[in-house]
Amino acid sequence: MAILLSLMTAALFGTGDFLGGLAGKRMRVLQVVLVSHLVGLVGITAASVVLAERFIAGDLLWGALGGAAGGVGIALLYRGLAQGPMGVVAPLTAITSAAVPAGWGLVVNGDRLDPSAALGVLAALVATGLVSWAPDERRDATARVVGEALLAGAGFGLMFVALDQTASASAPWPIVGARLLTCSVLLAVFAARRDHILPSASQDRRLLLGAGLIDTTSNALFLYANEEGGLTIAAVLSSLYPVATVALARLVLGERLTRVQQAGFLAALTATVLIASG
Repeated sequence: MAILLSLMTAALFGTGDFLGGLAGKRMRVLQVVLVSHLVGLVGITAASVVLAERFIAGDLLWGALGGAAGGVGIALLYRGLAQGPMGVVAPLTAITSAAVPAGWGLVVNGDRLDPSAALGVLAALVATGLVSWAPDERRDATARVVGEALLAGAGFGLMFVALDQTASASAPWPIVGARLLTCSVLLAVFAARRDHILPSASQDRRLLLGAGLIDTTSNALFLYANEEGGLTIAAVLSSLYPVATVALARLVLGERLTRVQQAGFLAALTATVLIASG
């Protein structure tokens, strides 16, 4: 169950990133983050009332701390995906987002992996890099792009670590805390600037609706995956989200997959099998 939940998290996270990346090409990144998170806040609050066994105020605070880190991560990621080069931004962000919580799980939490699962973790990290590989874009990478991609990944990783501190009985209330924090901060920024929040085009609004619901659902699923399988496994398998992003780019935008990316898909499958057998 933990593996399935983690892979579902990756699929939804990658789908949300694809939609957010498309929206980021059409409007300001902060506008994408704010509207999508407002949409997600409404949905996840309703879900929490129905699904959570109990409300724990401390878990809402942990969620807010995670939301602060994740909000920085998503803003940097959407800007990177919109401005490119995606072949640099995607793998650096994904691998860093896996490495931070995996290291925390192994060193601090004392997670233990048998040899098969450990090989699976390594295969997943390799798969993430391969599936996002775009050699022609590497020459356009700058120090700023690399630095922001690493910061984005660290933001996601710290969000996962914060969510790991919450109790399973309160899920998915911590995600409400995360969304409350990012929405409050960004609403204050937009009010100070007197900027419009909603985009005028209906197509843009649909993109943000989809990105908000899918991204927030992926965060909620991570809580359950983490509870079932532990932080290391949940974080590493969830970091396979570029597989979904690249697959959608192929299906929707007609982008071609290189042989290296095809090898990445095979490596992702291998990683899943190894972790499942561990």
